[in-house]
Amino acid sequence: MILRLTDLPIKEKTACTIGNFDGVHKGHKEILDKLKNIASEKNLKTVVITFYPHPRKILNPQQYKCSIVNLETKVQLLKEAKIDYILVVDFDKNFYEKQPEDFLNFLKEKINCKYLVVGKDWRFGYKRSGDINLAKSLEEKLDYKVVIIEDITEENKRISSSDIRDFLKNGSLEKAAQLLGRDYYLIDKVVEGDKKGRELGFPTINLKPDDDLCLKKSVYAGFICYEGVCQKAVINYGDRPTVDGTKTFMEAHIVEDLKIHPKTNDYVKLIFKTYLREEKKFNSVDELKNQIKLDIQKALEVLNESIKL
Repeated sequence: MILRLTDLPIKEKTACTIGNFDGVHKGHKEILDKLKNIASEKNLKTVVITFYPHPRKILNPQQYKCSIVNLETKVQLLKEAKIDYILVVDFDKNFYEKQPEDFLNFLKEKINCKYLVVGKDWRFGYKRSGDINLAKSLEEKLDYKVVIIEDITEENKRISSSDIRDFLKNGSLEKAAQLLGRDYYLIDKVVEGDKKGRELGFPTINLKPDDDLCLKKSVYAGFICYEGVCQKAVINYGDRPTVDGTKTFMEAHIVEDLKIHPKTNDYVKLIFKTYLREEKKFNSVDELKNQIKLDIQKALEVLNESIKL
């Protein structure tokens, strides 16, 4: 169940965790598994408290890089992890200015949190001034138990959202997928397009992506999924410099017989399997059309191969 602050308090006793959970990668999944195990043993509900937008985007925009996924995708990933309550906090100045003890009291009063599952470097409260030692010192007073999760590593290296962001910015989908534990995908709403693809002979399903995605603006081979049916597609993410170059779009051209027909405002899933090429400006529309035909051919080759695997 998705909650906002106005839906609180939670009446059932809970095991809770807090974090941005951008991408919900393998390291996050370890935390979620621990959370679910504790909840199962103690007969508690699970709660993930996450933020939108990323706190760094508000507090320190110079240091904010980008997001691995949008909010819709993150929520879906947490749902798939079978979390009982997903609390999405609209991060703003009021929430940021909570003193550390006030934040812990919020967990007691509003979340009914009996077990707090966090990483060893967890910081919280105004200017990140609260830490694990403070949280543990208040266990008895606030009637909860802190459970610390050590860093999750792969090949002796900590699994981090920062590495995944860098891979996506470079178009390294396979490396990103390895740390995510799945193919990289996005869930977003279909928007009305300007029919440019249709005019070229390659009709597309169009999305308006968030402006802060880490994904490199390029052409990809992948799948578009709607109502449980997935179809092979060439996916273009970028500004379409040959056509107009003024707006950022994410558009999918299905490269096989049409089986899905999403309408405007329907949600679809785009699965990014393989990086094909950088977005570029062509000298003419005919040159662009010829390149799209090559993109389709290449996409079918790699997608047919991935299905065999």
